Amino acid sequence: MKKKMVKRLMAASMAGTLAVTMFAGCGSSSDSKDNSSAKTEDSSEDNSDKPDTWIADRTITVQAYVDDIGNTLPEDFNNTETMKKITELTGIKLDVKYTPGDSDAKVMASQLASGTIPDVIISYLDNSTRPEFPLLYKAAKDGMFADVSEYMKDSKVYSKYYEDDYLPDDTKNNIVFRDDLDGVYLWQMNIDEVDRSLEYNADDEYVGGMYIQKSIADDLGIDTREIKTQDDFYNLLVKIKEGGYKDDNGNAVYPLGPKYWGGSVDALKYIATGYDWGVSDDYNLDENGDVKHIAETDYVYDEINFVRKLLDEDLMNPEFFTMDSTRAEEVSKNHNSAIIADVHNYEEIIYSSEDWIPLGPLNDIAGDNKEVVNGKSGRGCMAISADAENPEEIFQFFDWLSTKEGQTIAQYGAEGVSYTMEDGYPRLTDEALEKLNDGDTDYMINTIGAGFGGSGNYFFEFVLTNKNNQDNFGESRPGASSGNSTFARSVQIAEDYPVEKKLVPGLDATAYMSADELADVKMQMDLLDWDETFVQACFAKTDDEVKSIVESFRDQLKAAGIDRFEEYVKNIYDEDPNTVTFYK
Repeated sequence: MKKKMVKRLMAASMAGTLAVTMFAGCGSSSDSKDNSSAKTEDSSEDNSDKPDTWIADRTITVQAYVDDIGNTLPEDFNNTETMKKITELTGIKLDVKYTPGDSDAKVMASQLASGTIPDVIISYLDNSTRPEFPLLYKAAKDGMFADVSEYMKDSKVYSKYYEDDYLPDDTKNNIVFRDDLDGVYLWQMNIDEVDRSLEYNADDEYVGGMYIQKSIADDLGIDTREIKTQDDFYNLLVKIKEGGYKDDNGNAVYPLGPKYWGGSVDALKYIATGYDWGVSDDYNLDENGDVKHIAETDYVYDEINFVRKLLDEDLMNPEFFTMDSTRAEEVSKNHNSAIIADVHNYEEIIYSSEDWIPLGPLNDIAGDNKEVVNGKSGRGCMAISADAENPEEIFQFFDWLSTKEGQTIAQYGAEGVSYTMEDGYPRLTDEALEKLNDGDTDYMINTIGAGFGGSGNYFFEFVLTNKNNQDNFGESRPGASSGNSTFARSVQIAEDYPVEKKLVPGLDATAYMSADELADVKMQMDLLDWDETFVQACFAKTDDEVKSIVESFRDQLKAAGIDRFEEYVKNIYDEDPNTVTFYK
């Protein structure tokens, strides 16, 4: 995206967002023994007897606005095997703090508004349209963060951020190297060294979407991978109903049940894929090349009427959109749903038995069933306080942590304790693998303290960048190549039911609603709820009632100023089609 268009992404009302009442509750800390400011104890010390990786004898205080980190903090961070090895090599200790609240973004807003932060903050930030970004951007403009551009240029790993085509466009232009900032104050992490978004690696694939009871599929004699069109799917539901199948309690099954985690409209992306014209968060390009919301087109009636037919013919649980998570889990586990609308291969209900197998996926509006991917992406961000002592040491530490050596320790722990080297790759010891298979989080978090690919201390999963697990470790995550017994069936499903991928770059259209000049439109659009309106239309008794509901929503869209938003997104797309995820 060209810079002049990119900079329009500035979110509205940043200053007002910061004015959030400060939270009075105490936060948790990973190191109760040392909560002092992170200072170098003796910057003039002779380090000639230290390893080449030595940075400084100091404690770095980190404030995390990431609940996954807060939920997996070791009881004594610096006494874990992982952290003892890191301190031995670098001299660095960590005091990682997490403060619970209504939301991580609100806690961050409160603490940034106070004007004081510890040495480092880390936050969720998938892209520049996340609600955290206006808070972080304003803090950067207000001088709260240190400029790390000089450190970054000379770094071992983060220097890659300056290479052409290494960073995703949004990461590069809207977050790290902004024209309206005179340095680098905020940067994303979790950038892959190699773009493998189009590759399919069964060891690491989440196979989501619809799953059907294997016994029913076998009884009907169907190949679930051959159910590709909406007609195929409808005919299957009819056959299931005619089959008279019963659940574990002797009750008639519903051919189609809600998603495993509770009723929701978003499961429609699996059951009505061929009718989902609004491929970019309800928006797409019409035949004239204009941006439209699906509700503004007649395509919307195809999707509504398909769902109405399933409801009218009792092929779909009437609580498909509204069932709470507890009951949705229950109707899945007792086999009251012949088909779960959405679950994945790493849920226990799937990997713990042979009861369920994937169904589909159905063809989308382009006529194929490939999974849409958007290319390289980032996850999470980091900033160093402008008041931190010797910020170059802090940056050097996190840069080292993303080297191959640092990543090995961060993910696997200490060599000889939780892993050994075999043929040049780290491999978990028998004890560590057993603990991982058994889900022994106390061992993984408090004894070893490594990331274990997200199964252990999540801090070390979150703060890395330049990831390339396949080349560096020979496996997608610790233990994946050893036939991990817990998730063996998860991997087997991914091998047996591979999914092709297609690249459609860009962000969803609604990401651009955060532009400054659209603040008034966004305010009005936030008051509208298309999902609720859609469900209302699905339960309408007559076609006239459906039409009335849709036309009323169209009027509301127009009154909210949707024409201005759609023109804005069209201009962005026309300038660079790789910026919005539109496809036909």
